[in-house]
Amino acid sequence: MGPLANQIETMLREQALAPGVRLPGERQLAADLGVSRSSLREALRELISHGRLTSRQGGGTFVAAEKFPEPTIVTPASASPISAALAPLSSLAEGEPGYWLDVMELRRSLEGDAAALAAERATPGDHARLKAALAHVMAPRPEAPHAQAEADAAFHMTVAEASHNIVLRQVMAGLFDLLRASISESLQALYRAPASAEPLARQHHAIVKAILAGDGPCARAAALDHLDHVATQLRPLAEAAARHRRAAMALTDHRLRAHAAPDGAASSSTPLQDPLIP
Repeated sequence: MGPLANQIETMLREQALAPGVRLPGERQLAADLGVSRSSLREALRELISHGRLTSRQGGGTFVAAEKFPEPTIVTPASASPISAALAPLSSLAEGEPGYWLDVMELRRSLEGDAAALAAERATPGDHARLKAALAHVMAPRPEAPHAQAEADAAFHMTVAEASHNIVLRQVMAGLFDLLRASISESLQALYRAPASAEPLARQHHAIVKAILAGDGPCARAAALDHLDHVATQLRPLAEAAARHRRAAMALTDHRLRAHAAPDGAASSSTPLQDPLIP
């Protein structure tokens, strides 16, 4: 299921709502969650198709399951054991907006080593790939912050690959998936800020310069300086997102309980709109 459907499922699971409890109307639920009605409608359809909810024509949407199943993480058969081991952490990232801070702390430990090892071990081919990754991430994309964030992730993975440490590379790949899951919007917000481009470009250039020079300590210092800068810039954005999510969840919790009634009978006298009818 998609991220919004997973978020709603988590919310309903945490509330332990009884079968037959009616959800608030589409307009109200969309406002509480801070999403568009079309996005909410699609998420509700997903939950209905997975048997989590039921819909009654003209009567609304209701909790269907006795107990919402615990989330399961499905990984491709080709995934490495390390990637498979990291996969369950993605559910934590979806449930806790501030979880990325822990991820950034671990990245700081890993990427300093990755840059230092790359300075010692990078081959001429690695040097060429690093230069290409640097040029790619430094290309301005003012109208495409998501693409800029992806280019940033690709740059850091190129550094990890140049370390020639397979375990480190796989762990970092898993962490970047986790980071994207938890703060993708914050990353895009960072790249929308005009003042962000120059320091980020300077920091990326310093990392590559040190690796090409074979200077491990300098490469480590450049990587740590970059990560500290990113964490400082993203912290207020992520904290604001966390506050917004907590407020939306609290409001939704209140309204779910206010409207909760078995057998489709609403406890409020106000009729609720069918979420699947515009």
